[in-house]
Amino acid sequence: MAISSSMVLLICLIFWILLNLMYVKRNKIDKKNIGEGNGANENDNNYTTGLKTYYGVFGILRTSWGLKTIDIIGKYSIWRKIGIFLIPMCVIISIITFYMFISSTLSLFNGTIPKESSKPIIFLFGNVIPWIPGVIALIIGITFHELAHGIVARSFNLKIKSTGLLLALGIPLGAFVEIGDEFKNASKKVRGAVASAGPIANVVIFMIVMLITPYFHGLSTPLTITEVLEDHPASGVLMSGDIVYSINGKRINSLLEFYNTARELGPKEKITLKVLRNNQLKTLELITSPEGKIGIIVEPSNDLMFILQLLYWTSMLNLMLGFFNLLPAIPLDGFHVWNALPEIIKDLRKNNNILNAISKYMEYIINEKSLTTISMMVWLMIFASIMYSFL
Repeated sequence: MAISSSMVLLICLIFWILLNLMYVKRNKIDKKNIGEGNGANENDNNYTTGLKTYYGVFGILRTSWGLKTIDIIGKYSIWRKIGIFLIPMCVIISIITFYMFISSTLSLFNGTIPKESSKPIIFLFGNVIPWIPGVIALIIGITFHELAHGIVARSFNLKIKSTGLLLALGIPLGAFVEIGDEFKNASKKVRGAVASAGPIANVVIFMIVMLITPYFHGLSTPLTITEVLEDHPASGVLMSGDIVYSINGKRINSLLEFYNTARELGPKEKITLKVLRNNQLKTLELITSPEGKIGIIVEPSNDLMFILQLLYWTSMLNLMLGFFNLLPAIPLDGFHVWNALPEIIKDLRKNNNILNAISKYMEYIINEKSLTTISMMVWLMIFASIMYSFL
């Protein structure tokens, strides 16, 4: 892309400075009005919008558009049924997630997986995750996660106190939805329904992105060789910067065509490649490896590469965000989802002795006390894994 990460960071920093200048005067006027007793108070609408900063670096920008969006979408009662229906589905995903979490933690400490895999995701930006696609993907994930919470909460007539953006030096980290205190006093089923909406929204985004990604693999684009692997057939024959024109007479116009053609190559097969090198078409021959490999890494145009990176990290970060939030630990969504399960079973059929008995038995096992104990174990394992990754 023509826009670099440094340029984006500079734009965000300028935006942060202007935003602070815009709201600093307003905040002083509002505080003065409160002090003089002019009828203003922190429950007024003025205090559901605006910027609040922390240490000059982090900020919460409350806006009114989020409230309006949630009111429009969340007014339909169908979201109640969807939220309750999603609770058992989230429990199944939570079981899978919890198993993977325990398994990966044990693998980390016995050396099966590298330490770097357990570092907080923020440390992966710049090295593993490209900054611009990664930040955009994270914004998409957090925004739709929080929006889903708000929509289902609104359908249960729970008050939405505020919505807005989370910022760090002007860099959007995502959106948030602040639900009123009624959430704490709502039934376990309602809290579970609201909690289940966020992770499932992330899973839906993951599935949508995975469905549309193959389309972009089929788009016409020049494929440039970015790396020739040593001790492979292409070494000494092909060069970085070569543009793949054809393989065995088959014109290569997209990533999909390249993948399909490369997949058809056999072990130790003599092949003919045509590449564009310094604007000249060259015909080259080589013999594939015993595994049928050529030994090159290709990339599409910069624009398409950016789109593919954005799609990939949007799918991956949404999947991780959704699954992680379903761990049965406070304050994650999985805590409320599991806590609602006995009540959901009881409500499957009213006055059913068998279901009532199952529900009561589950309440002895699944309750806030037991889930709090599990929460402590989960966070202790996460903390230990993070510390171990830096040793």
